[in-house]
Amino acid sequence: MKYKKNLYNLIISVCAILCMWLVWIMAYFIVKDGYVVPSFTDTLKQFCDLMVSAEFWQAFGMTLARTAYSWLAATALAAIVASLCALFPAVRTFVSPFIAVFRTVPTMAITLMLLIWSSPRVAPAIVSALIIFPIAYARFISAFDGVDKKLTEMAQVYGVPFGRRLIKIYIPQVLPPVLSQIGPDFSLTLKVMVSAEVLCSTFNSLGGLIYQSNVFLNTAQMFALTICTIVAGGLLSWALSKLTYFTRRWTGAKEARGD
Repeated sequence: MKYKKNLYNLIISVCAILCMWLVWIMAYFIVKDGYVVPSFTDTLKQFCDLMVSAEFWQAFGMTLARTAYSWLAATALAAIVASLCALFPAVRTFVSPFIAVFRTVPTMAITLMLLIWSSPRVAPAIVSALIIFPIAYARFISAFDGVDKKLTEMAQVYGVPFGRRLIKIYIPQVLPPVLSQIGPDFSLTLKVMVSAEVLCSTFNSLGGLIYQSNVFLNTAQMFALTICTIVAGGLLSWALSKLTYFTRRWTGAKEARGD
């Protein structure tokens, strides 16, 4: 049953991709201007050229590295702050206005201000971390709030040491929902990073290459770079989503099975 469901989902996903591809082809023939909507063949050629370009892979590596440490910094900080908020309600009340500001402040405004205060290499990393932090914080807070209160109260009544409670109660209940969203969060970080790099004209980055393509009106290359970013984000999201398999035995979570 599970195999059939996965096959069905795969077919639907392929149909969706084909639908987007057909819309692209139709738009090209309707507009009839390669500077506005490039042809699929031109974009495919640019994509293949990028795959054998050392400049592209160097830029991709730099963007991926910035994305990784921005995501790690934001997630680690969110875990620490959320843990303190779960232990001390006063801290949660104090932190709430900061989280509200981070959620609502315009990304472009942050990027431009940081570009004045720092450099085109540093600004995108800080922006990405600031955007991901409130999302990761909300995830951790939700996971902490979802911990079974009866189990924790029972453990306190029977005098179970905190270390044992942490390993046997808190982590097994907090870890699965957090790990399940690591992939989407990392993919979103990559998206924000590339957007910030475009705005900052960051040298030696995917965003910088997209900016150069726009300056030289190379729309086909811009489309190809965008496709590369989408594919990379999708593959990384899928790979990171598999982390739940490594913790399933430890946490006691079981994979859902079909009838």
